[in-house]
Amino acid sequence: MSTTSWTKPVLSAALLQTLASAAVCEETRAQQGDLRWRTSTSEGRSSLVQASSDATDAVGRFAFTCVVKSGNVAVSVAMTDEQRSAFAALLTSGEYPTVALSDGRTKSALAKLEFGDADGWSYAFTVPVDSKWLDDFEKTGSVRLAIGKTISDGDSLNVGLGAINDFRSQCRKTHQTPPPAVRPLPRTPPNPDVFPPAKLMPPEAR
Repeated sequence: MSTTSWTKPVLSAALLQTLASAAVCEETRAQQGDLRWRTSTSEGRSSLVQASSDATDAVGRFAFTCVVKSGNVAVSVAMTDEQRSAFAALLTSGEYPTVALSDGRTKSALAKLEFGDADGWSYAFTVPVDSKWLDDFEKTGSVRLAIGKTISDGDSLNVGLGAINDFRSQCRKTHQTPPPAVRPLPRTPPNPDVFPPAKLMPPEAR
């Protein structure tokens, strides 16, 4: 009996310690692998994507990029399988593919369709960095848009909203301070005592 009564507490303590260590490790992995909006800047360009870490190539469908201080943001979106078929039908219909953003104010021409080895087909368009669409995106982490009459798209992630603010700050134009106005010097009347008038010699003295 004595062996049993002492063995159970020892095993329970060891088990609790193991579970606690596992919980800490799991929490650490969750923090390191947190899917959030992340921004980076390199060689005069800034980018914003959904990713679980800063060192991964596995990112979300929506990618935002800009030339630093350009005032404009390029939005690139990887197509789903359904969207590829819808884009094909849209292009063959002869309809001009305009992007209507969810703020109800901003419209953008579809800039390009392109194919990449990593993400397949994607579409892209450009919006001003201070558009209301990006204002709403920064507050909520959600984006919504429509292309033509048949394609609706969007995404939502409200983790890492500070990165959206940082990204837009990089993209905004820098307002240069105008040079100070040149003030005219006060006009000073001439002082006759500084340069007295020359006296002419009389003719007989010459």
